[in-house]
Amino acid sequence: MSARYHAPAVAYAFARPAWAGWALLVIWLALLTAMLAWKFQSQVGWLRVFLAFAVLLLATELLRRQWQYWPQGKLLWNGEHWSIESETSPVAESQAVQLRIGLDGGSWLWVCVSDVLLLKSIDGKRKVLWIFITQQHSPVQWGDLRRAVYSFIAPLKEQG
Repeated sequence: MSARYHAPAVAYAFARPAWAGWALLVIWLALLTAMLAWKFQSQVGWLRVFLAFAVLLLATELLRRQWQYWPQGKLLWNGEHWSIESETSPVAESQAVQLRIGLDGGSWLWVCVSDVLLLKSIDGKRKVLWIFITQQHSPVQWGDLRRAVYSFIAPLKEQG
């Protein structure tokens, strides 16, 4: 029987990806362009244009909030379970979470972190966070993080 190697403990920082900000800006510009094209290609009254502009402002605020509250912090693996420390979300400090891979691009990972307990929630509501992690944040620890993500989770006492 071969010996099983387990991933070492790792703390890996994650932040808002720059491309996400640009994508949100492009979405906003597409909405603005569509509204202006609609106005100039049809004979609509100013009331409809005003309502469309109000919806555009609402969409702008939602996109801005999405960018502002994009998760940032540290993903922690102690050899037994995952935990998260978030700088932007109101989550409990270093809480245990479930981790699943959404997409793996080799030098980046899109992971789903579930069972995140919100501090501001009255009913103790749990939330799912999608986190984009890139090798650029810490190239030295990237291998350790990938081993931890794909390793078999065994209790520390069984690891020997």
